[in-house]
Amino acid sequence: MVEDVVVRAPELPQDFVWLNTPRPLSLRELRGQLVLLDFWTYCCINCMHVVPVLAELEERHRNDPLVVIGVHSAKFEGERDPERIRDAIERYGIRHPVLVDREMRVWHDFAVRSWPTLVAVRPDGTIGAVAPGEPDAAALSEFVTRELARARDRGVLAAAPFALEHVAPTPDRPLSFPGKLAVAPDGRIAVSDSGHHRVLILDARGGVLQTIGRGTAGHVDGAFDVAELDDPQGLCFDPSGELLFIADARNHTVLRADLANKVVATIAGTGRLGASALVGETRARETDLRSPWDVAFARGRRPEDTGDALYLAMAGSHQIAALDLARGMVSLVAGTGAESMVDGPFEEATFSQPSGLALSGNELWVADSETSSVRVLDFHRRTVRTLVGVGLFDFGDEDGPPAIARLQHCLGITMMGSLPIVADTYNHKLKQIDPRTGDTLLLFRGADGLILREPGGVAWDEKRRVFLVADTGHSRVVEVSADGGRARVLDVTGAPSRPTKRVRAVEAPTPPSRATSWFTAVVSESPPIGVGAAAIELVLRPSGPGLHLALRSPLRLAIEVSRRSDLLVPASASLVADIEDVDRAVVRIPVTVKALPSDAVASEVLVTVECVACTDGGLGTPAACIPLRSYVRLPIQLARQGGATATFEIPVGDPG
Repeated sequence: MVEDVVVRAPELPQDFVWLNTPRPLSLRELRGQLVLLDFWTYCCINCMHVVPVLAELEERHRNDPLVVIGVHSAKFEGERDPERIRDAIERYGIRHPVLVDREMRVWHDFAVRSWPTLVAVRPDGTIGAVAPGEPDAAALSEFVTRELARARDRGVLAAAPFALEHVAPTPDRPLSFPGKLAVAPDGRIAVSDSGHHRVLILDARGGVLQTIGRGTAGHVDGAFDVAELDDPQGLCFDPSGELLFIADARNHTVLRADLANKVVATIAGTGRLGASALVGETRARETDLRSPWDVAFARGRRPEDTGDALYLAMAGSHQIAALDLARGMVSLVAGTGAESMVDGPFEEATFSQPSGLALSGNELWVADSETSSVRVLDFHRRTVRTLVGVGLFDFGDEDGPPAIARLQHCLGITMMGSLPIVADTYNHKLKQIDPRTGDTLLLFRGADGLILREPGGVAWDEKRRVFLVADTGHSRVVEVSADGGRARVLDVTGAPSRPTKRVRAVEAPTPPSRATSWFTAVVSESPPIGVGAAAIELVLRPSGPGLHLALRSPLRLAIEVSRRSDLLVPASASLVADIEDVDRAVVRIPVTVKALPSDAVASEVLVTVECVACTDGGLGTPAACIPLRSYVRLPIQLARQGGATATFEIPVGDPG
């Protein structure tokens, strides 16, 4: 057993804005509680995946001294407004307190480097673990249970949970944070009433014709009045207007709603969050998806097409997929799964949280939100190109030619004929893009006393010559004239009241299949890596006396660039090797550093290490070997002038 390295947690600021609580909280007053700090930003799809994991953990330990605090450290300029963060808290159903991390001060105090990151502060005020990335629910639950028992044994655990004061919920309204919409051939309007976990079918005046889903979060197929959805987003009709397809984002599924028979069914996804990117072709109902965010219907147009298909914006795996409706198969179209911005052949291109789709002829237009860009898939050439946008950390609010034009986390896109119109979400505007030159022009920022607030979707109504906008932040639908000169709120009437929330039993997560170290090795930053060919070198060593690596056992590494993946590109996302030295193992990860925008750029790589470690035994204790998994955070400095290799020494084993 390794002795703990005692690191006292910095105090939380009391003069910052705190949300979801009537007053600031301090770690001093929370002494005796196990505190989990969730560093997040509300645009981040991986952060969204953490929310339900924490909610279940909080419910399971509601009678234990466990406190979860969100620390909102904004990526985009538009995410710094406390009112927008308050909206996100309500939209995601977050019940714990949230600290607005002004200028990312708390982020720096805790040496956090990527979203999301969980930091555990033990009841004695010391840091127990740091874990970037989406946590494994079973490993996190196991860690919390172990830390609570450990603190109880040491006599430092509080006798009762901390009494948190909850803020009163927002009164009900016809719509709650609508995400997307679609227009049927006969003029009916489908709206994702995302915050109410349902889809509404409206007439042109806003009257509710049908309601899909009973209004409580869940995953239940069947009749419209008993079905349960969870944060539905993208919508599209088939050409008849009698079938509606739904990207049910938080259920990680795609649904088909039969409007004539009033029945909804899952046609892709299992309801579980996928653990990896899509590869090849698989059976749609047996494939775990990652947050499908939009859908686009396509008639079979090529000889190899077997029939109608849906294109899927897979926000969580940073890919574009196709769902063959006749065969029930889902296949990868473009995107390696890396979160970055690479143009070129479908097989090599990368995306970053694609969130909006619009099909036009032989092209699929994509609102690629995390790169604040508009991308185009050309099916004839099988290539991806970028019209507007530069990279993961380049955004703004500038119109003009592509060299200067900037968007900010665009979520929606539609076609007015051959002209793409973008919901420039964090700039609260609609913008049009010249499909030939990529020039950007403001279409709508406000008219008739109306302004938008984080519009998440836009659809063109050809019959009435208006744009329909999901004005997400204002929880309403807005009609905008074709020239952007006039606007009005669509008066939604006849929406049913939401039922009382169903109380669900919370089950313990399935235990991990192998012994897991829910821990990130704390390592110092590397020597600078220069532009061009380079490598990261990991030197793995046993973390304590009496422990050694198992000779000839497999060593597996999963590699993810969590910061500046647009600049640092590993040759592979995974590596397998054999342990050839019981005292240490050396693994080289080939990487390429692309041209840098400045002399030095901070990057980071997350590595999941799986290996087998053995004890020596002795004193009546038999030797034993156990499989281990550890999560390693590697802060890396990229430089125009730097060395070729960065070396890290990583302890492997029980962190204590």
